[in-house]
Amino acid sequence: MNTMNASDLSNRLIAIDSLDDPRLQPFLNLRERTLRGESLFIAEGALVVERLLCSDYSVESILTIPSRITDVLISMTPESTPIYCVPERDIMNRIVGFDFHQGILAIGRRPNSFPKVEDAFARNYGSALQRRVEDVRFASTRTRANRCWVVLPDATKPDNLGLVFRCAAALDAEGVILGETCCDPFSRRALRVSMGGVLQVPIFQAENLAKELDSAKKRRPIVCVATLLAPESLPLTEFFNDRFDEETGFVFLFGNEYYGLDQQMINLCDHKVIIPMRNDVDSLNLGTSVGICLYEFNRWVRS
Repeated sequence: MNTMNASDLSNRLIAIDSLDDPRLQPFLNLRERTLRGESLFIAEGALVVERLLCSDYSVESILTIPSRITDVLISMTPESTPIYCVPERDIMNRIVGFDFHQGILAIGRRPNSFPKVEDAFARNYGSALQRRVEDVRFASTRTRANRCWVVLPDATKPDNLGLVFRCAAALDAEGVILGETCCDPFSRRALRVSMGGVLQVPIFQAENLAKELDSAKKRRPIVCVATLLAPESLPLTEFFNDRFDEETGFVFLFGNEYYGLDQQMINLCDHKVIIPMRNDVDSLNLGTSVGICLYEFNRWVRS
């Protein structure tokens, strides 16, 4: 139940009574804009907005309707972040340019750049960079110190990318490494499908993925694993075993939705695995495949 008094609300909320108000500009016609060139992104719905407020990303402003205003929202929002309020959902729909039933949006600011591929591994192997804080309930069940990263050389579907981040967040991947041609993780659809996972998982961006992974392999105790439909691929359920010591980091490469991994990426890998499945089904969705691989990894490190 909302327990805020009138004074609390009046101090935090900024009523908007005109669609021409310049403060609405970042929220206008979102269906027609990517926001990428504006260095902004949009968080849609209460859950994703809350995850944005809990993240390290800057929050420019929030737009909401009265029924979505809660104590939690007010307490989580920095005093420097304006909370704009329009009186009803129909007005919000006219602002954003489509039928938006969730009633709350936030504008976040994109980072100028993402950390490099080397930084992904430096977090765990002798770097001064601070590793993110793990959920104690989740981390306490580990029996091995091994870590796991997800690499996407060229994922092109925002829905798939969003689901990858949702799985990576839920199953404690160290980070997601994006190849040069991956689609935008901060697109509206990717961020929405991720349920805010994009804001929770470290993102690393390659300039030359093959070269950077090859360099990392020479400097760090990591193995690259191709998820590949091939006769020589080992079933994922048989892959993890005690031949790997606790320093080994696992880097799983997942190919493009249409043509899989290219030969350069396959040649870079130390192992090939396959998810056992029926022969008359071509493949699984990219996000589903990532979830299964991370689940099997977690089952092993907790065994």
